[in-house]
Amino acid sequence: MPIAATSSSVARAGRTSPVARVRSWLGDWAVVCLWLAVLTLVGLVVRAVIDLPPMAATPSSGDLLRSDLLITVATVLPYVAYLALTETSARHATLGKRWAGLVVTTADGGAPSTGAVWLRNVVKALPWQLAHLGVSRAILEVQTPWAMSLTLGSLILLAACAVPSLLGGRGIHDRLAGTRVQGVPPA
Repeated sequence: MPIAATSSSVARAGRTSPVARVRSWLGDWAVVCLWLAVLTLVGLVVRAVIDLPPMAATPSSGDLLRSDLLITVATVLPYVAYLALTETSARHATLGKRWAGLVVTTADGGAPSTGAVWLRNVVKALPWQLAHLGVSRAILEVQTPWAMSLTLGSLILLAACAVPSLLGGRGIHDRLAGTRVQGVPPA
């Protein structure tokens, strides 16, 4: 089923305006910030209740793996689930996209498949995951070459996702999934 676009969200030939894209990102980042605030409160309560041993000056590879898994399970997986579940809903849009008047469609304007939306969002979340891996290594001052490589890789992938989107095109996540973002009529 094709999804109609409006001129307020679409600059030309089905391309979304940079303002609409940034607005949608800000809305979704607000959702992420709320989730991180909840996690922070839970962490403070858990730390106050449970007597955790002090962290070793140099973390072991097991400590680093546990940190990576905890960060992935607590932040990245819920983020991907939020994106994918809202974009596979009847509205085909996250809260940020709804606020900006945008929707995820197939490249030809139809409703995207569940698999395409999940692929789109896994690729879109990879810069975040790579940044987590790189920054945690930098903070812990271990595996410094890996920290730098992962952080640089996250920035390159972020640019491959975001820059084409801001220029009215399709980022690498949309190209791989066969999707795009376009405007919809206001409700």
